[in-house]
Amino acid sequence: MIIQSLCEYYDILDNDENIPIPRPGYSRANVSFNLVISETGEISNIVDLRTDDKKPRPQMMEVPQQKSRANGVNPYFLCDNVKYVFGVERLKRPEFEKKYLHKPDSDYVVLEENDKEIILTNPRTKEYFEEFRKLHHDILGSMDYVGVKRLLLFLDAWNPEEFLQNPKIAQYKDEILAGGNIVFDDIVFDDNDSFLHENSGVKALWEKYHSSQASGDDTVFSQCLVTGETEPIARTHQKIKGVFGAQQAGASIVGFNDDAFVSYNKKQSYNAPVSEISMFKYTTALNYLLTQKANRLRIADTTTVFWAETDDKTCENLAPFFINPPSRKKDSDGDANEPERVRDTATLQLIEDVLTRVRNGQTVRKEDLGTDPDVNFYILGLSPNNARIAIRYWYKDTFGNFVDTVAQHHLDMDIVPEYSGESFGPEFISVYWLLRETVPKSSDKNDVSPILGGLIMRAILNETPYPIQMYSAILNRVKVEKTMNTVRAGFIKAYLLRQSRAGLTNIPEELITVKLNEESVNVPYRLGRLFAVLEKVQNDTNKDIGATINSKYFSSASSTPAVVFPVLLKLAQHHISKSDWGFKTNQSIEEILSEVNEFPEYMNLDEQGMFMLGYYHQRKANYQKKSESSVEEEKL
Repeated sequence: MIIQSLCEYYDILDNDENIPIPRPGYSRANVSFNLVISETGEISNIVDLRTDDKKPRPQMMEVPQQKSRANGVNPYFLCDNVKYVFGVERLKRPEFEKKYLHKPDSDYVVLEENDKEIILTNPRTKEYFEEFRKLHHDILGSMDYVGVKRLLLFLDAWNPEEFLQNPKIAQYKDEILAGGNIVFDDIVFDDNDSFLHENSGVKALWEKYHSSQASGDDTVFSQCLVTGETEPIARTHQKIKGVFGAQQAGASIVGFNDDAFVSYNKKQSYNAPVSEISMFKYTTALNYLLTQKANRLRIADTTTVFWAETDDKTCENLAPFFINPPSRKKDSDGDANEPERVRDTATLQLIEDVLTRVRNGQTVRKEDLGTDPDVNFYILGLSPNNARIAIRYWYKDTFGNFVDTVAQHHLDMDIVPEYSGESFGPEFISVYWLLRETVPKSSDKNDVSPILGGLIMRAILNETPYPIQMYSAILNRVKVEKTMNTVRAGFIKAYLLRQSRAGLTNIPEELITVKLNEESVNVPYRLGRLFAVLEKVQNDTNKDIGATINSKYFSSASSTPAVVFPVLLKLAQHHISKSDWGFKTNQSIEEILSEVNEFPEYMNLDEQGMFMLGYYHQRKANYQKKSESSVEEEKL
């Protein structure tokens, strides 16, 4: 299903002339240098194709297809690195000594060395070059074209041991040895922007060769799992690049490397038969998505990509704002992983309008979103797993249903804000911000558990109960740090709501509210309210107190109230006697305890959540100004 959807998306991209998507037989690669060959087959110039930035970056270019290669010798056509083009390599001294120190008879030649590195040629690098030379003779040997003849002359005359003797190579020695790709100039046009692999005659020969390879004697034909047709099956799949935490050279989604995975004697990727063309399409489409900032998000360790089955980019532009909406929070901790938190008035208004329609049970219309809500929309979560990529979550639905689903998440998270009317505090809580609340404030934000991102996204997209791991982490942070904020309270409310809807708790949904519910008869909720009242009277009578009941008793009060509350009520009488508002405080205590017959000896996790929700609501009400309260009532 995933591969088929990506193949269909490739077809959409291929029909868009403005999108640089490679055709079958080609791929996009980073290219650093252009090699200019003279008519005598010598290197006459090397053109640096990298950017002029402080840290030069290679140029992305469409080149003949570069299939994934592991340990074998597999040269690329007209675009490859220094090992294949020149037959040399550079090794760190420890690596060199490990390979050659105890093999004095090894056939290698050191071209240059220092305390840290060794430049050398050896039988392996010579084999790389010989295979590179042979490939180009096989494909281009029959072509009567001056640019091709110069290339083949160079390859026939080149001696890897003379690598450092060429003055042009010496100029870019370190950069070339760093491993960047090298292409060849089409000197006939005398234009550094024309490359041999772009020549129409050369491309025709390459495509003929590439096609013949797909139907060679060792080609396996089988029914493709994607198309259902009998086609040449890809033995290996192209690497997927750009997944956070995966190998920089790329990793595989489909691949088998152990006999334990062999089924009916089908080894490697023949175990999951995908045709060459389908493999090319899905890997090309996914690699393209991973290069587009507008189509990807990072959630914990999971790289999330999304796309719509349309040329209209509105869906893809709006999707990240629904998952990670901007907030009013002005300050920034400079974390590069967090979306830019700016006050995007138009986007916030759009989200609010959509939330209002969902809250009222109305259908999200095209005019609300600015795009067709019935278009198919896809989300794919990828996480690193050694040399492979694991699928964390997969979502397919219409864009309108996606918006409804995420809107429901935000509605479940909706709670009276901690600070009304201030310049901070979220209108809508992003997934990124939510995950941050599971780690200590003093720790690196990257300490978020790797599994939480996938778990929370699956719950959001499938409208299922939120993960217990996330809930426990939030409760623990509240107990340890003795603080409740809008984000934590919002998630506790959302978790309990979904538990109630799924019938996984005995707490009725109507008791889990956005703001203070003085009519609630839920005992844990009332005890949370009681704790907030007792905390306030202590603070009012002794504003300079160092350790409050919050710092000493909050954790135990939320877990074992029978042990703690008799002590707190006795202590409260001392503070009430000193307070100018003692009578009113006693009234509040009596009102709260009117529905509490006894203090529970122990409260489970759901009850602890209700305790914290009651505490948060009552604390908000305690410190709400009269003018602020009237404004809130007017809004409601």
